[in-house]
Amino acid sequence: MIQNKEYHEQRLRAAIGRRSSAQPGSINNRYPPEFVSCSDDGQSCVVRYRLKPEMRNPMGWLHGGMTSTMMDMGMGLLVYYNAEFKLCPTSSMTVNFLRPGRIGGSLMVQSEITFHGNKIFHACARAWMEDEPDKLICTATGSYIVTPKALPVKENIRDNE
Repeated sequence: MIQNKEYHEQRLRAAIGRRSSAQPGSINNRYPPEFVSCSDDGQSCVVRYRLKPEMRNPMGWLHGGMTSTMMDMGMGLLVYYNAEFKLCPTSSMTVNFLRPGRIGGSLMVQSEITFHGNKIFHACARAWMEDEPDKLICTATGSYIVTPKALPVKENIRDNE
């Protein structure tokens, strides 16, 4: 079966939906990425995050923890998709902060699979503000362990449990 860009785009959008709706109240549910584009082979993609006031640090910029989370979610989404929707927890991640992100704008995260085997994936990502594509906000690399479990479509997780 020949898979084209449209095929990967449709399945990546489905992956975002599955991850965002699986656990109401989770970080993936509260700050879901928006699909922007993908490569012809599904090995890289770009997602957008709308930067909200609650994501700011005491100086008013995008909090580094939120930046790291968005980088991890961007790479993790791509790994999840390429691992046939199996859970793939992060085993290690390095983030390099280059400049602050602006609240009220949109952070674009481009992720790419750099290696994959049967049990591990490696990915890299870079992020920029949507209106300043030539100015990187940060870069990241991550390793993800493939588990035999697929993400359940619906799961009832209550806050405060």
